[in-house]
This record gives sequence, C-alpha cells and structure tokens, in this order.
Amino acid sequence: MKTLLFLSFSLFSLITHAVSATPAPSNTVSLPAGTLVLLETTERVPSERATVGKTVQLRVRTDVVACGKVVIRTGAIAVGRIKHIRRSSYNLPEMLVIEATHVQAADGRLIALNGAEQSFEGQYPNESMIVEPGQTLSASVMNNETIQL
Repeated sequence: MKTLLFLSFSLFSLITHAVSATPAPSNTVSLPAGTLVLLETTERVPSERATVGKTVQLRVRTDVVACGKVVIRTGAIAVGRIKHIRRSSYNLPEMLVIEATHVQAADGRLIALNGAEQSFEGQYPNESMIVEPGQTLSASVMNNETIQL
C-alpha cells in the first residue's frame, strides 16, 4: 500500500513539474523590416506656415497584418515630417515633401518607418497651397520588430 501511495505521489509530482515547465504560449508576432504601411494625413498643412522639420499628424489607413495577426491597426496614430519645401515662383507652383517617420503598433510602441517621400504640389504658379486631410502616403517598417499582442 505504501509503495502504491509513493508511486502515485511521484507520478503526480512528475506531471505537475512537466506542466509547469511547459512554456506558456507566446503572444508575440514578428514584424519584418520592409512591411508596407499605408497612411493618410489628418490635418491641414498650409504651405505659408510650413517649415522644414515640422511634424505632421498621420493615421494608418488599413490594418497591417503579420503571421495572420493585426500588428498595426487602422486608425493608429503616426507621425511624419516636412522634409522639403519648394516655394512658388513665376513658373512653378509651391510644393511640400512629407515623409512618415513613426507609427504606433498594436502594443502601443512607436515603430520607426522608412518613409517614401511624398510630394504635394499646388495647382497654380506663384500661389501657396494646402495639403488637405486624407492625402495618402506610404512607408515601410525600418527594422525587424517584435510586437506583443
């Protein structure tokens, strides 16, 4: 009887140890560098008040999915900056160049972006212009990232 009790206790402790040693399922997703992120402007940017380096508020247009899970949600905040300004002249309309720099991932961290520069040009020479909300930009994830979900 003592042997049976000892064996059952030993078996129970082995099973308990095996279950506790099994790692919990991970809720991390790898977001590879180069993943495309589609963005849009959320604010009006008048060229009269624009300066190189000024930040521009953006948001994500569509979910970014990696390994079947959403890692960057639609509507997530993003940040861009004005990279270049070509002032209007007699022959050329004004132009602003904006690039995306960071986006918020599903875990709340800011992810660095390699923004494709997007040019926004006015219609008429010798006049200022405005970048309206809803203008599309694209960018790609700069580095491999691990997102906690």
